[in-house]
Amino acid sequence: MNLSGKVIKETTTMTVYKRLCDFVLNGQFPPGEWIRERQLKELLGVSSTPIREALRMLVQERILESIPHHGVRVKDLSVKEIEDYYQLRAELEGLAAELAAERGNILFFEKMEIIINKEREKDEATYFASERVESNNEFHDLIVEASDNQALKNMLTHLRTGINWIQIRAWNLNKDRHFTTHNQHQKILEALMARDGKVARSRMVEHIWDSVHLILHPSNTEKETKAVELLR
Repeated sequence: MNLSGKVIKETTTMTVYKRLCDFVLNGQFPPGEWIRERQLKELLGVSSTPIREALRMLVQERILESIPHHGVRVKDLSVKEIEDYYQLRAELEGLAAELAAERGNILFFEKMEIIINKEREKDEATYFASERVESNNEFHDLIVEASDNQALKNMLTHLRTGINWIQIRAWNLNKDRHFTTHNQHQKILEALMARDGKVARSRMVEHIWDSVHLILHPSNTEKETKAVELLR
């Protein structure tokens, strides 16, 4: 195959990959849903090859799982797997926050304040879960970028692919989550602007683990958090 042919093939595969990620993130393909090749060919209008390659990529990233003699389905993570994901994320993003407090420039802080203000102005009733995840990721991405550590950035980019859909599902079950997230983001930013890396790291780790509590115990987390906020 010539060079131009290879580029076309890779582009189609990545397009299919991104579309499938979107389908999982927005709940069109919920956890446990079987993914059929014929269905995707009709839905996306592409051949079998890029579909199979995209499915293989998603299986490797543990977004999908391959069941012998049955096919591929959207993976529903166990409690242990979710805890493992977030344990690693907490450590990595805690480090990113500490480094960002030391290395962040004026432009970084200006962008962070824009995100915080945007979160504050959002109407809870019309703030969809996918939008919240996008805004949340933007906040965290800026911190990782400001850490100026490419290896750290690469690890977190790969890790987050497997947990975005978990966040969306959690936020769909907890409409008040935006209230807590905004307050926690504000406190992280305050530590960053004070150039206090240790506090920024501590608050980031606490923020990440609070997300785990929300996911695993969705009915109790917001009531507990709001009670604490009201007492402060």
